[in-house]
Amino acid sequence: MYPFQKTRVVPLAFFIALLAGCAHQQPSQQPSESERLAADYPDAEKMALAGNKKGHHARVVATGLDQPTHDVEPDVYRDRNASRVEVMRGGRYALVTANATLQQRNLLEQTVNVSIPASMSPSVGDGLRYTLQHTGYSLCAPQGEPQQMLYSRPLPAAHFRLGPMPLREALQVLAGSAFEVQADPIARTICYQVRDQRLIEETGHDG
Repeated sequence: MYPFQKTRVVPLAFFIALLAGCAHQQPSQQPSESERLAADYPDAEKMALAGNKKGHHARVVATGLDQPTHDVEPDVYRDRNASRVEVMRGGRYALVTANATLQQRNLLEQTVNVSIPASMSPSVGDGLRYTLQHTGYSLCAPQGEPQQMLYSRPLPAAHFRLGPMPLREALQVLAGSAFEVQADPIARTICYQVRDQRLIEETGHDG
C-alpha cells in the first residue's frame, strides 16, 4: 500500500512545480503612465509638463517686485490662431464654447438694444450717454464747437429705439454722417471728429 501512495505523490509535486515555473515566466504587467513618470522624474512635485500643441499654451506670469514677467500666450488680440473655437461638454448632449466671444474681446462689437423714453426730451448727447451705459465706454467732453452743437441737438425720434445692433454702429448712427467715431481704448472714451466732407462727396459721386 505504501509504494502505491508514493507513486501518486511524485507526479503531484512535479505538477505543482511546473505551474510555479509557468507563473514565474509570465511577463510582469506594464507600468502605468503615472508610474513611468514617477520613475523618470523622482522630484515630481516640481515637474511641469509641456503642452501637446506647440504654440497653444499660456505662460505663467510671476508676480512680485523681483520676479520676471512673461507675456501671456496666445494673445487673443495679436495671434490669428487664437480665434479658434474650443468647446467643452456642458451636458450629455450639449457643447459650450470655451473661448472669449468677439463681443468680449472687442467691446465696440457688443450688441446694444436701446429704447430711450420720449418723456426725457433727450438731446443727442443724452442719447449717446444712454447708449454707452454698461458698455465700459463713456462719452468724452466736447472738443470744440461742432461737438458741442452735436451734443446739444434734439435726438431725432427715429433714434429713440436702436438695435439690436453692434455698439459701434449705434454710435455712428446717433452722430450721423457728418461725424466719425473715435474710440480711446486706454481711457475707454468715445469722441467725435468732423468727417472730411471731401470724402463724402467723393464716395457719393456717380461719375
